[in-house]
Amino acid sequence: MLNSQHYTTLFLWGCLGLVLVSCSGPQKLTEDNFRPSDENPSQIVNQLSDYSKTLQSVKGKGRAIVSEPGNTERVTIQFSSNRQKSLVTIRNGLGIEGGQLLTDGDTLLIYNKVDKYARKVPVHGTSLDRINRLASLNILDMLNRPVAKEDVQSLMENEDRYLLQLKTGTSIQINKNTGTIAQIEQLEESNLPYSVIRYEAYASVEGFSLPRRISIFGPEEKSKIALQLTALDLNPELQSLTINLPDDIPIYYE
Repeated sequence: MLNSQHYTTLFLWGCLGLVLVSCSGPQKLTEDNFRPSDENPSQIVNQLSDYSKTLQSVKGKGRAIVSEPGNTERVTIQFSSNRQKSLVTIRNGLGIEGGQLLTDGDTLLIYNKVDKYARKVPVHGTSLDRINRLASLNILDMLNRPVAKEDVQSLMENEDRYLLQLKTGTSIQINKNTGTIAQIEQLEESNLPYSVIRYEAYASVEGFSLPRRISIFGPEEKSKIALQLTALDLNPELQSLTINLPDDIPIYYE
């Protein structure tokens, strides 16, 4: 278990956008001085931790700062996740439970306990706000993002990081010193509810190297969820990941 007193308060400064530009000469550089790498992409992928077979479930707690234009909110979350589903319970700054969110990767069920309604929305192509953006992601997959060698289209590097460009258009930055994922960026046309995920403060937890701080940015990086994990339990036995809605709660579909 991770103890919350081992963590410092989360401050994430600045936006590190990745914008490709074309330059004359033998090297093509980006804003972050990435250039084509002579390294073997397969060897770089082999450095990444792939726990898809050894890490099958997780539950834990965290604190999140949700920032949007004109609004900032602090919440605490409890989550349970396996490789198929993720269940998130939210409490506000006063400790009042505000709702539950369940995703299977394709849809997100949102139960608002305060306003007493539930709605089910598709993850792809839906404009999600606030903590819904975090809940639309599979927490376990977010903690450990496996990369297949055959999915890599090209490899670039700068002084500190490698940059994997995947055939899907996704780009993944890897810290050279630690061999861990530092950032994942999606194309705008991916229709996902986030554009960038950044990872920090990796630690060994029960033999698994996992990030303790995660930042999730919305489209065009106009909103951000800064998540700090305060407790993790790996490979626990999970009960069925469902939301037990009261009989009088209607479900709205979008």
